[in-house]
Amino acid sequence: MEIDEDRSDFEKDEEEDDDSVSDLLRDRFRLSAISIAEYEAAKRNGMEISQPIVACIADLAFKYIGQLAKDLELFAHHAGRKSVTMADVIVSAHRNEHLVASSMSIFHINRLELRSS
Repeated sequence: MEIDEDRSDFEKDEEEDDDSVSDLLRDRFRLSAISIAEYEAAKRNGMEISQPIVACIADLAFKYIGQLAKDLELFAHHAGRKSVTMADVIVSAHRNEHLVASSMSIFHINRLELRSS
């Protein structure tokens, strides 16, 4: 019985570590999003964006990126690879045509190259 209890405690500690890393990443992401939003709003329009709005947008973006990472992992696994390719990123972004076009132009990929990979 003690082994199961020790293992359970170990798993709990691991989960707590994962949660604290995730919280740290989310907080850093939020701070970066706030800095970018404040700079862009001031630079382009001379206006302010309220902190709660920026924090909400940052949290949504963080959740989206987390889901994107899971999708990319699944795409690579499905293809029998251990690493993610640019084709995986483009396929995962298929719901957002602007994102697909941007990512393809950044990496100079055309649709024919994507189909052949």
